[in-house]
Amino acid sequence: MADPDWYRSYFDEAVLRLYRSRLDPAEARAETAALLEWMALPLGGEILDVGCGWGRHALLLAEAGLRVTGVDISPAALAEAASAAAKMGLSVRWEERDMRALAFDGEFDAALSLFSSLGYFLSDQEDLTVLRGIHRALRPGGTFLLETMHRDSFVIGFQPRERWLALEGETEGGTVEVERRFDALEGVNRERLTWPDGRVKEHAMRIRTATEWVALLEVAGFEIEAVWGGWDEEPLERTSPILVVLGRRGTSSEGRPA
Repeated sequence: MADPDWYRSYFDEAVLRLYRSRLDPAEARAETAALLEWMALPLGGEILDVGCGWGRHALLLAEAGLRVTGVDISPAALAEAASAAAKMGLSVRWEERDMRALAFDGEFDAALSLFSSLGYFLSDQEDLTVLRGIHRALRPGGTFLLETMHRDSFVIGFQPRERWLALEGETEGGTVEVERRFDALEGVNRERLTWPDGRVKEHAMRIRTATEWVALLEVAGFEIEAVWGGWDEEPLERTSPILVVLGRRGTSSEGRPA
């Protein structure tokens, strides 16, 4: 069983290489274009990327002329992000921080949390702490974009075992064995990844329905503007692989008790 604090050490260089090899840079560019359209920020607008990883979207947003702050708990991911920013000649503020301890107050025009970066803490209260921190970080009228796994689709297409081809680094050409167990009562998916050399990584994630996410966002104080089943603004269906929610901090809303 995964350590409850698995996220503190999970995202090392091997995991980053594996995930990077499975993600198409062209998709990140298309997603960033959608973000820029939805958020309609002026040149120099300030945006917060919560769970920024190695800067897959943060770097592109900075390249588009926004002032970007990326927050992540992984020093390895942030080191990659900072190195890439330096090579691209971009100025990005990177912060190593637990997302439950965001320390911003009305600093940002927009915020985002992508690639299922919320859900690591399993409890509603902890994720609500994160959402309230994001809400507080926004200026009145600021937008928040959440992109995450969609529970309905995950359950329909559940795969207890899978093999991922490693395309980068020392495991290139090998396969990583993925084993999954989903607890339908808790709504928690537990995964075990085994590399060809015997290394093992385990993690656990809370996967919610659209209804559950919308309820949490509203408790945190967000006004929901749109719920989609993909980056092309597809209507949300049971089979939609991802959930995209666009929310906004109202001019006076401060959330309500959970």
